[in-house]
Amino acid sequence: MNSTDSPVPLVARPTAAPRPGSSLYHALHCAPPALRPALQLWLHWWHEVSRIPLDVSDAGVAESKLQWWAQEVRDSLAGQPHHPLMQARAAMPALVQPSVWPEVDVWTQQLEGLIQLVHQTRWLDDAALQRHNRMSTGAALEGAACILGGSSAAARSAARLLGMGLRQAHQVARLGLDARLGWVNVAIDVLQTHDVRAHQLSKPDPNQVPAGWAGLLQHLTQQAHASIEQGLTAINALSAAEVQALLPLRVLAHIHLAQLQEIAGKGDRILHERVLLTPLRKWWISQRVRWGWLH
Repeated sequence: MNSTDSPVPLVARPTAAPRPGSSLYHALHCAPPALRPALQLWLHWWHEVSRIPLDVSDAGVAESKLQWWAQEVRDSLAGQPHHPLMQARAAMPALVQPSVWPEVDVWTQQLEGLIQLVHQTRWLDDAALQRHNRMSTGAALEGAACILGGSSAAARSAARLLGMGLRQAHQVARLGLDARLGWVNVAIDVLQTHDVRAHQLSKPDPNQVPAGWAGLLQHLTQQAHASIEQGLTAINALSAAEVQALLPLRVLAHIHLAQLQEIAGKGDRILHERVLLTPLRKWWISQRVRWGWLH
């Protein structure tokens, strides 16, 4: 598809900033000021494309939009941007080493993961779901690490592992909300192991908790917790300069660990509503990571 034949509205608008008090807001404010515009644009791009499977019900149309973005990314990194967001990226001052923009494969892997999602015709098993997590938020965090200056192979690998954990935590936190919207982000083999049916998540009975719910919740929270901890361990094994460079990612990790702890103690509450940390608690977590109290 030619990038000038765009199925995506080319509406000029400023790069969206994270909502004040959100996890991303606190993470962004831990980054060096000079890198914040690039990080904010990377974040905006990821949100722009990741909304497509949720907002477009027709799989063919959704894929066309994502394929258009794949071509736009290739054109943009070759010096020919068309979308205002990519034109804004091209107009930014060049990043200074060790900070670099992620190469084209990191951008397009995220799009490939989303294309797989829109064509999903069966329940994913855990291996396939984790592969999707690695291609989506895993790649998004790898790209953020590159911009932050964690561009070594070890730093990129650690960031991608952490991104998988953040995706898992996000899926747990939105489990009930997403299920009611038709997205049951729990692997079919995991549901079967714990004897929980998909409809018990998408249409939960307020008066009866699924018999296997406690075991399922424990599995999901522990899986996400373990992945985040593995990512943090890998980051903390990097050079001191890269550990400091990836401070925003470490802030995100600790905020999500705290949220998982809250969710684990709330029983079936996440089937009916979101379990969120207050902005003040997120700020306090980010400060403790900054001060070196949390590693």
